[in-house]
Amino acid sequence: MQKSYLFVTIDGGGNIPPVLGLARRLAQRGHRVRLLSEPCLRPAAERQGLEFLPFSEYFTRTDRREDIFEDWKAGPLSNPTFENIIFGPAEIVVRETRRAMEAAPADVLVADCLLFPALIAAEALGVPGVVVFHMPEYLPGPNRPPGMMGLAPGRGVPGRWRDRLLGNIFNLIFNRGLSTLNTIRAQHQLPPLANAVDQVHRAGRRFIQTSLAFDFPIEPAPANVRYTGPILDDPDWVAPWTSPWAADDGRPLAVISFSSTYQNQRSVIERCIEALGTLPVRGLLTLGPAIAKEGLLLPGNVVAVESAPHARIFPHADLVITHAGHGTTMRALANGLPLLCLPMGRDQNDNAAKVAYHGAGIRLNPKARAVAIRRAITRILADPAYRNQARRLQAHILADAQQDMAVEELEALAEKRQENAREELPAFGTK
Repeated sequence: MQKSYLFVTIDGGGNIPPVLGLARRLAQRGHRVRLLSEPCLRPAAERQGLEFLPFSEYFTRTDRREDIFEDWKAGPLSNPTFENIIFGPAEIVVRETRRAMEAAPADVLVADCLLFPALIAAEALGVPGVVVFHMPEYLPGPNRPPGMMGLAPGRGVPGRWRDRLLGNIFNLIFNRGLSTLNTIRAQHQLPPLANAVDQVHRAGRRFIQTSLAFDFPIEPAPANVRYTGPILDDPDWVAPWTSPWAADDGRPLAVISFSSTYQNQRSVIERCIEALGTLPVRGLLTLGPAIAKEGLLLPGNVVAVESAPHARIFPHADLVITHAGHGTTMRALANGLPLLCLPMGRDQNDNAAKVAYHGAGIRLNPKARAVAIRRAITRILADPAYRNQARRLQAHILADAQQDMAVEELEALAEKRQENAREELPAFGTK
């Protein structure tokens, strides 16, 4: 029986392939899937076979290149993502989500973690809500620090105390949005929360779209958590690509791939180009929509393109130099490729920390000079241990990506919702 789903998201760059990829898989199984998002995502959504609903009061971008995060210029005590994306527009997001669900009922609401307050609308209407984390575990737990800090779980008593302290600090910061959430919940006749993160814990499911073997999971895991594996789809905007090198060119291929959204990454890209220019390798730079090719000084062994599908390039590559966005990291490891990570914020610090922890690459500061980048490239290419560790993770990632766990979980939630609705109907002939 056909199920109905409403997805709520915005274009944050790396979140789009896993979120739209999941929506597309549901649509391909014959379900009705609607996407509530920014107008700039309409073409991408409709190419995926989704019904599109635009936000009308906020998140009204028509150009995907416009920077709405502005986190790259944030100070140490500010979090523009909280202010501009999660909590600032939360009342509008909940209102528009509820309006969409009342106009055409959904069996399940699927909310991007960037817009998790949308879960309030589902809760108010008695509809199962699922929040999708398109990154490794973000929340603190008894055995791990909070995300975004690039830390491995602490060891011994000092490490556990560190993680507990950082977890408490995380909750204090996150609770800056608590009054906002509780005000919205009151508007929808829902009880208040004790902590902002409880809105996530109240979701019917919390999907973590990565491989458990890659992550530092909370142990024991919260009851609603499911590791559903990565979605390895390329971004919808990539262009076809033909190799500019001869088929018998035996030089190692290093791919430079930084964020598809603006993070002031031009300087680090230029230092990566400089590092490759003096090495006996081929370099391919994929710029994405955030950075223009004009003005870049390219040595003879480096080629720059606006975009190219990782699915075609990575099988021929030897190394990926990256900001360590989750999508790029997963696609590289799915091809058994070691990584040189220069994280610039968001989830990138955590992904880079995990790559280094697993021995599948090297993590550098994004301000590292070209000489340090050159040394790291040479070390990774010379030491087979990095590739061997990447291939160890490759086996887990490919196995997880081939599962349909997220689709099956969503279908089961929708089926239960429909069964409950049927049970609530009066028997035929009764009054």
